[in-house]
Amino acid sequence: MGVDRGAGSERDRFGASRRIAVAAVVVAQTVLSGTLSGIDAQTPPETVQAEVSGRTVSLAVARHRAYPAVDAADLALALESVVEDVTRNGVFFRARLRGETVSFEAESPFFRHGGRAVQLANPPYEEGGAFWLPAEFVTRWVSEGPPPVAAVSEGSEGSAASPASPSPPPPPDPLPARVDPTAPWRVIIDPGHGGRDPGTLGSASHEKDIVLAIAKQLYGELEGHEMFEPYLTRETDVYVDLDVRSQFAVDRAGDLFVSIHANAAADERARGFETIFLGQARSEEAREVALRENRGPEVDDAPGSPSDVQFILAGMDRNENYAESRLFAGFVQNSIRSVRGGGAPDRGVIQGPWWVLLGALVRMPSVIVEVGFLSNDEEERYLNGAEGQGAIARAIADAIVAYREDVLRRYAPAPESGC
Repeated sequence: MGVDRGAGSERDRFGASRRIAVAAVVVAQTVLSGTLSGIDAQTPPETVQAEVSGRTVSLAVARHRAYPAVDAADLALALESVVEDVTRNGVFFRARLRGETVSFEAESPFFRHGGRAVQLANPPYEEGGAFWLPAEFVTRWVSEGPPPVAAVSEGSEGSAASPASPSPPPPPDPLPARVDPTAPWRVIIDPGHGGRDPGTLGSASHEKDIVLAIAKQLYGELEGHEMFEPYLTRETDVYVDLDVRSQFAVDRAGDLFVSIHANAAADERARGFETIFLGQARSEEAREVALRENRGPEVDDAPGSPSDVQFILAGMDRNENYAESRLFAGFVQNSIRSVRGGGAPDRGVIQGPWWVLLGALVRMPSVIVEVGFLSNDEEERYLNGAEGQGAIARAIADAIVAYREDVLRRYAPAPESGC
């Protein structure tokens, strides 16, 4: 297989930057106070703000996991004008949001809103006797209202809208200026590290070899699908500079960028998988990993290595790809969760200041997949085996297929009906 199958014509389907008016934002009050090398220890509590009926309400955010969450009971109490009839039965939580029933199940990334099934990037969960909802639910559904088209389609079950129902209005300022359902997507697959940069080291393996094996299998999965054109940033054990990787994706007018990595920790008990999209690091662990990855194999920082602030400022005009990256990361995380099951902890969708993502985000939604910990003997054996590598590659491929279908469902023009 070849790395470059031709750049082809430039297909700038993502169009010019659009304005996104977000009525609710997660307020991390350390936004401009820290860099990759350090952060003020005296940071105020994190909150999420919701704007409802002209008033703004702040809710405390907890981080039992890698992503922010709010207590469902606190949400209902603070926003009783729009969240009503709250009931909880075991792992199930239900309420009425603006007159429509919403129902959640702990540890499931899907919830029902009226007759629609919707996918969250991270699942709700139970902790300390409380039911916790991802802050995303507050920012995307409570403040803004539900999206006009469900993020996940109904299957054979449930009460899908009848054919006689009026079609929902198109979403405002859609991400792609034009989406052609007949055009294949160009997926850029980036095996991390390589050559003189081995990546993280296991007891009997190198990260660069494992991620290349998974990337090649992912390439094979997509190559057999007529609606995808996969490209590899490297197909052998060579070092490719971070800037070159992202430029490779941009030059080929990619539609999606997926960088594959493996993790490590000083604690050999650390296990699990996570998917990362570009943003400010929310934990010291994420900050240290990003710093190590951004430096590459050299001892000293390369010129232009970014700080948290540089990442935030550089990405402010790319909100459309930022939002889609976060959504795509949820598809990947949920798909890997389905194949790993209880075999590894779900570390969630997180954000981090990774240089390679910033370069690719100019043009396309971009994520990094951390497939597991090579510092854990059990996970290293799984990631070294053909079965584990194949399962992860297929899970990522399934996520890419599902995400494309979701994009087309949300943004592609409806076919014209015959007379």
